Amino acid sequence: MTTIQERNETLAADFRGAMRRLASGVALVTTADDNGARYGIAMTALMSLSMEPPSLLIAVNRTASLCEPLVARGRFGISLLGRDQEQTCQDFVSAPADRRFDVADWDTHESGVPLLRSALAGIVCTLDQAEPFGSHMVIRGLVDYVSLASTSDALVYLDGRYGGMAVNV
Repeated sequence: MTTIQERNETLAADFRGAMRRLASGVALVTTADDNGARYGIAMTALMSLSMEPPSLLIAVNRTASLCEPLVARGRFGISLLGRDQEQTCQDFVSAPADRRFDVADWDTHESGVPLLRSALAGIVCTLDQAEPFGSHMVIRGLVDYVSLASTSDALVYLDGRYGGMAVNV
């Protein structure tokens, strides 16, 4: 007979496998504290929420170095990555947390939030709501600023690997 714990472990593994089959764009999510110290992680757990008002959702692991400073500061940036930025992403995530911003070229938005200069899009948000759910903090952000590159050749993460996607017009 299968125990509840075994069923839950099987369900979790199957769910993880299902989510690996969902292609997602890749972003670097960043913030800075009141002293100017920068924090950031790479993530695929983000989505647009509404156009009225412009808003989005992100899910940050509560143990991530970014989580506490983001919630405390209430401002964050999202740099959407292009296909040619796979190595930038790898370098960013493999660097020690206090050295991540030595990778690539960063601008600082007037709010103090760092944005990757070469990103497909840069978005600055004000935290509207943060709510813990399981291992993550679900954060709703109101969009304050957007910058766009001239291309949309996105970096995509699928089944543990990076790829790219561009729309032909």
